[in-house]
Parts: sequence; structure tokens; C-alpha cells
Amino acid sequence: DVLVLGGGLAFTFLAAQGIPVGNSLMEESMVNTAKELLASAESNGKRIVLPVDAACAQSFPTKALTPDETAIFDLSPSSGIEKGWSGFDVGPKTLELLKTSLDGSTKLVFNGPLGVFEVGPFDKGTAGLVNILEGLTKCGTITVVGGGDSVAALEAFGKTDVVSYISTGGGATLEMLSGAKLPGVEAISNVEVS
Repeated sequence: DVLVLGGGLAFTFLAAQGIPVGNSLMEESMVNTAKELLASAESNGKRIVLPVDAACAQSFPTKALTPDETAIFDLSPSSGIEKGWSGFDVGPKTLELLKTSLDGSTKLVFNGPLGVFEVGPFDKGTAGLVNILEGLTKCGTITVVGGGDSVAALEAFGKTDVVSYISTGGGATLEMLSGAKLPGVEAISNVEVS
């Protein structure tokens, strides 16, 4: 019932809400689709949770950056990310929002990091989300992690053992959850074990 969007995907949805995203990765051709999806979710009583702040830099980080090379921007129609800056992670307010939005979940799928988790300080959002997943799993939530980058994030933070299930096939995981039949799964579904 709740869809949390982060990473590069979120900026298209933020732009669809009229929030300035600076030079962040954003698919202009998908803004209208994002508007339609946001409206559809609302009319069906579903929530799409988007970042409310972003950790930014003026160029893609190839090495750890110092605090004076980064900035946190609030994400609202009246502010947003300034031109010349790009979002590379969620900010601390977003992490708090994710914690409250996911609290009480019984099933959760994590498919894709929230930022450039390989480079500090843009590892904080994904690390924070992984910690949230760990806490939820300990409380009985079924947590599924799908996709190579998501698994790499768990490995980077030493947390591969804190979730219920891991699959390196992110696209296949999403296809299966959507109800699509996967040839490999179908092939073994009818095998009898003796």
C-alpha cells in the first residue's frame, strides 16, 4: 500500500510535483507519466512516498566529499535543489519519513539503493534504509531485497544476514511480484522431489 521512491527515479516524480531538481538525473519525457501515477495512487488510496530533502553535490562524486563540497536541500515547490547542484542521496528528514512510513509494514521489497552509496557522504541514505530494514525484520516483517546494487549495498554495510530474502535478480524479482510467469520458476514448479 506504500511505495517509497528514492535514487534517480524520485527526481522525475519530484519534478512532476513542480519541485526544482537542479541538475539531478531526471527523465523529462516521463514527467507526465509520473503525474498520472501520483494521481492514480491518490485516487486509489495508496501512498507514494518521495524524498523531502536531498544530499547534493555540484558534480558526480567519484571520491568521498567533504561537508563543504556538499549541501542538503529541502524538496518543496518553493525551494528544491538549486541549479548547478545534483541530488545523490536522500537527506536526514527523508530517512525519518521512511522510518515512520514503513513502520508496521508486514511485507517489504527493497529494490535499488537510495543514492550513490559507494561514495561518502552519499552512503547515509541507503545505510539508514538498511538499518530500518534490519529493525523491521527483527519485528517480524518479511523483507525481500532484489537486485545486484541492492545486494551490493547490503554487502557494503555488512548486513546481508539482516533481511528475510535476497535475490540478485532485481528485474526478475519485480516481474515475479507483478504476477508474471518466469520460465525458470515455471520449469521447477512441477518437479517432484522424491
